[in-house]
Amino acid sequence: MSPPASDRRYTFPRTHRLKRRRLIASLFDRSRDDVHTVARGTVRLVYRWASREEVGYDVPLQVGFAPGRTYATNVQRTQTRRYLREAYRLHQHTLREALPADAPPLIAMLLFRGRPEQARTRIPLDVPRVLRATAHALPASSSAD
Repeated sequence: MSPPASDRRYTFPRTHRLKRRRLIASLFDRSRDDVHTVARGTVRLVYRWASREEVGYDVPLQVGFAPGRTYATNVQRTQTRRYLREAYRLHQHTLREALPADAPPLIAMLLFRGRPEQARTRIPLDVPRVLRATAHALPASSSAD
């Protein structure tokens, strides 16, 4: 049972951040058949179930953020990444509450695929949509290979 909205904590601890290159690379390996993707608007979420040994932490979910490559400056890239992180932080419960209790960790990357000038307006709209769609796409229970 999920906590009431007033009891939710909107934190995003470092253990929930996807930082390991090996795990990130596994999300973009086209030879894998266990990677899934959901796209809504300018945001795409790529995810797969991992084993607890792979992740290294006892967390239900690890998420990474990546803006596109079509940025004139690193300042714009960093700002877009911050918009993604903040939108996820505010709407993370949509996805976290949909995870089965006995499920292995889920690793995911949120990708922004719009123009840099769209980031400020589109990310707050599209991230909740992609998280809801992913929550509906998750199976009731899952197991890692």
